[in-house]
This record gives sequence, C-alpha cells and structure tokens, in this order.
Amino acid sequence: LKYLEHHPQRKTYQLGNRVLNLGFEYLASQELMEVARPFLTTLNEQTGCSVHLGIPDEREVVYLLRIAGRQHLASNVGVGTRFPAHATTMGRILLSELSLQELEQMYQGMVLEQVTEQTVTSIEELHQLLCKERERGYTFSLSGFEAGVVSVGAAVRDSSGEIVAAINITGMETVFGREALEGEIKALVLQAAEAISNR
Repeated sequence: LKYLEHHPQRKTYQLGNRVLNLGFEYLASQELMEVARPFLTTLNEQTGCSVHLGIPDEREVVYLLRIAGRQHLASNVGVGTRFPAHATTMGRILLSELSLQELEQMYQGMVLEQVTEQTVTSIEELHQLLCKERERGYTFSLSGFEAGVVSVGAAVRDSSGEIVAAINITGMETVFGREALEGEIKALVLQAAEAISNR
C-alpha cells in the first residue's frame, strides 16, 4: 500500500510518501470542522434540529461533527459513525456528481443495502435519484433512513468547486413536514453549506 518503503542500502524500512496523505487528510478535516462549527451551531439554533458534517470514505459517509438538536430523537448518531452513502442524505450528496460508470465501478460486485422500503437497491435507480438531487441542489428524506426522522442535506465545496463534505439536519417528522423541509429548512441548510464553502 506504499505506507512503508524498503531502503536497500540500510536494509531497513522507512515511512513512505503515502503517510503524508493521511496527515494532509487529517489536517484538512480539522480545518473543515473549525470552519464549519459556527455555521452549524447557527443552523442548529435556527432549526432546533440536530446538525451534522460528514465526509466520504469510499461507499460510506463518516460523521465528523454533530450538534444535537433540542428535539428528542430516538437515534443518537455520534462522531465517527459510518452509514452507507447511498441510503443517507449526506451520503447521496457526496455521490451526486459521480457518473453511472463511476458508480458501477464503486459498487462492483456489491449489493446496495436496503435500509428502508424507500432505499434504492440498484445502481441505475441510484444514478437516476442522484441526477434529480444534483439538479435540485440538495437531498431530503422523509423516514428514508429511520422511521419518523426527516433530513435535508447539502454539499460543501472546496475552492476548486469539488464536493469535499456534506452537511445535513435531522428532525422529527411530527415537527417538520415536506413543505417545511423543502421551504425554510432547505433554504437555511443551503445557506449554511454555501457559507462554509465560501469560507
């Protein structure tokens, strides 16, 4: 994997250049969290929902930051939690700009886990859903990952315009209907994502 390199003269091993990638990724994630935290705190205060920041790790989304909402939720997602990207709002944002061929390569020989009845289970269905969500500019879910829980997600981009992370809010379906999610809540999530990206 090139994390170690053989040193022929000394007949020993030394750290390889690949180790630098780990360091740079760690530093980037730390900076990202520092930049994102005040905007996510504001989003949490505006909506009363739990807010999260996630990054991609192959076919999963990894939660880097969580600010708990005022509402009581049955689930308790912690930092470091991993979920299948295809089944979550943050994960689908992170996959949203991949082509059909890239998705087929990523999921080659794998079955898409069906988390709920709403979860897409084929690459073609996933690609169609991602295309719609990419055009819309955000993802949303009504009990799509967990019964009674709603969510809206948006992309965080770097200076080159690449998606490097995603944010989302989660709340109770009894509090937020589709109209609120695709209205005021969506606008606040997009505003926070844009502010983090600009920073």
